[in-house]
Amino acid sequence: MVSIKNFHLLNSLSPHFSFLDMKYIIEIRYFIEYNNRFLFNEENNTNVHITFLFQPDGNNKFYEVSMNFYGVENFELFANGGAIQLSILEIIDIRDRSWENIKFQVRDRENEDIDFYCNSIEVLDVQESQIIDN
Repeated sequence: MVSIKNFHLLNSLSPHFSFLDMKYIIEIRYFIEYNNRFLFNEENNTNVHITFLFQPDGNNKFYEVSMNFYGVENFELFANGGAIQLSILEIIDIRDRSWENIKFQVRDRENEDIDFYCNSIEVLDVQESQIIDN
């Protein structure tokens, strides 16, 4: 399993946690942490905040999972209005490729609606959602 900060928050919902149970993306925020006052500088960090709707296998409830992805590169997103439905969400450990400052690839393998690389991942919060899937 990939090294994700606060991963225990996901395991507390389901001991058999799988990213395949991430059903939708309901929020995305692309933001930059500036280490200096220059807009374009290699020391600035590009990050992405995503809120997923997680539905544990065999459970009718949804949970909102907020995660930050740090040091993001090659960010691609296809959104066609409304929530982004995920088919096969993968977080792939690519540290063996020895790419500078890149450790993970995050993508929806089947729909290809989201795809990017990042340096680190953190689970920020998990809470029960009021959203219902009809």
